[in-house]
Amino acid sequence: MIKIIYGSKGTGKTKKIIDTANASINKELGDIVFITDTSRYIREIKYQIRFTNSKESQIASEDGLIGFIQGMLEANYDIRLIFIDGAARMIGKPIAEMDSFFERLKRISHKTEATFVLTISADYEELPDFIKVLADTDKE
Repeated sequence: MIKIIYGSKGTGKTKKIIDTANASINKELGDIVFITDTSRYIREIKYQIRFTNSKESQIASEDGLIGFIQGMLEANYDIRLIFIDGAARMIGKPIAEMDSFFERLKRISHKTEATFVLTISADYEELPDFIKVLADTDKE
């Protein structure tokens, strides 16, 4: 499953994903990972969550991020929840060109039963259709 937190820059997406990650500790039975491209928020993420800075791991492409995620999941079958803050920024692609990335995440999710939560810097009207479908299914 893929969940989307979207909104234009400065609308609090990072705070929301951090709060959601921290709150998931009490609900999630498996391990939790938080991937971002800065260490700025490391102190805000609770210690029970595995924090990873993609720049320190030299992840800079779609293949790199997907390979990193697959490697983590192969090494630890207990990972059930992966938060990714700013995937488009990490892989250097505009959101409109990330269809293959999301398709790959869907396949990984189905295979491993891991849930992905991602932030997207765009208002709903700006989201490509392949992301709107995910955003619509996540509405309560």
